Amino acid sequence: MGQHDPQAFQELFAADPVESTSPDAARWVQLYRELVAMMERQLEETRVFATRAPDAIRQYLSRENIAILEEEIEAFKSRLARWNNTGAGQQ
Repeated sequence: MGQHDPQAFQELFAADPVESTSPDAARWVQLYRELVAMMERQLEETRVFATRAPDAIRQYLSRENIAILEEEIEAFKSRLARWNNTGAGQQ
């Protein structure tokens, strides 16, 4: 545990339109925005829970859930930035 499956990211990102000018580009910007926001809420909720949890749970959450969420959020923010840089986010 503690490691994401890189193939899952590859499969997800492969589902994005190939052309950054695709009519679906604005939709993908919105989807990534919502995905990042949802995951940031999960991260915050996990951090808050960890503050009142026993040490063993707090350490587990820090090594597993929190670390994975942070990594995933960064990957999705990067993908969102890619779409925003295409101009799709300015519609």
